[in-house]
Amino acid sequence: MKFVCDQEKLLKEISNANDFTAQRNSLTVLGSIYLCLEGNSLTIKSTDQKMGYVSCIEVSGEEDGTTTVMGTKFLDIIKNLPSGVIRFSEEDRLLKISTENAKVNFKIVTADASAFPVIDIPSSDMFFTVAQKDLTDMINQVSFAVSDDESKFAMNGALFEKNEGSVTMVATDGRRLSYIERKNDSVIPDFSPITIPSKFLSIIKKSSVNEGSFNVCITDSSIFIKNGDSVLFSNLIKNEFPAYRRVIPQSLSKSCIVNRKELEEAIKRVSILVENKFKKIILDFSENTLTVYTQNNDLGEGKQVLECSYSGENVVCAMNYMYLLDPIRVMESESVNISFNEASRPFVVKPEPERDYLHVIMPMNLN
Repeated sequence: MKFVCDQEKLLKEISNANDFTAQRNSLTVLGSIYLCLEGNSLTIKSTDQKMGYVSCIEVSGEEDGTTTVMGTKFLDIIKNLPSGVIRFSEEDRLLKISTENAKVNFKIVTADASAFPVIDIPSSDMFFTVAQKDLTDMINQVSFAVSDDESKFAMNGALFEKNEGSVTMVATDGRRLSYIERKNDSVIPDFSPITIPSKFLSIIKKSSVNEGSFNVCITDSSIFIKNGDSVLFSNLIKNEFPAYRRVIPQSLSKSCIVNRKELEEAIKRVSILVENKFKKIILDFSENTLTVYTQNNDLGEGKQVLECSYSGENVVCAMNYMYLLDPIRVMESESVNISFNEASRPFVVKPEPERDYLHVIMPMNLN
């Protein structure tokens, strides 16, 4: 294998590919990046057998070949080379890497590519389009609600399902739930609801530029995202996602509308003196006033009074402040609507005016 390539061009692809290697087992084939040169086309692959990456870039090819190289070390080398043209050649299980003027040289051990797992990409006619911005918005609205408790495996990702003329994404950790339903103008083939692992959600978001479209393919066990000349894929979570619709309250009698930025700043201030273990703050709803404060504890007290639109009986509840802060941070509205029936029942937090997403939060015990 021999080829010449621009350092910045290759760095981007190797950096992406390395996200999909089994980095804790860097000496195995799953910690390696696969390189295949055919003419002037360099194919780059990586997988940890749960997720994977396939990309193709144009280089100046001199001698075709196939090999694998340790992902983390290969990335470190490429990252630290000067910008410009880089020459690569493999000989006797060593990949030689040098700058055009040959002042910088590396040799890194390679391995037989025949042991690298076979990666099958579905045919182009199996893909449908979703706007990058829409998919990124959906991930932004729900990803923080994904459970990180590995014993709740079914909740370690976000549900993605097709409706009539729209798609829905939902995440929950059992104490909160985030929901968004986004209209989609393109034709989407029918598919059963799937659960996308949280790590892959982060990778999709990282690869998005919020312009153009992703091409998406969903099979019985995997999801594929085609972005330009790259394909990202992941296994799906097989466990059945909770029946989330019964968790979303349908009728709420009380509603508080408050400036979103002011509420965010109040929560940040008051939370300075919150105990880290429970993250509990108190919300006191009274006539056109919302008071955010901490209970007495060994650290002291914090309180802020906010003007709001609220009428009705006085209601005091306790809440994990992160459960409230996470959704209001990603809302794109001037005001937020906090709706509920009573202090011990689920609260619904949504933008004002209403949009296509909402968040359900279970309150904590006051005492």
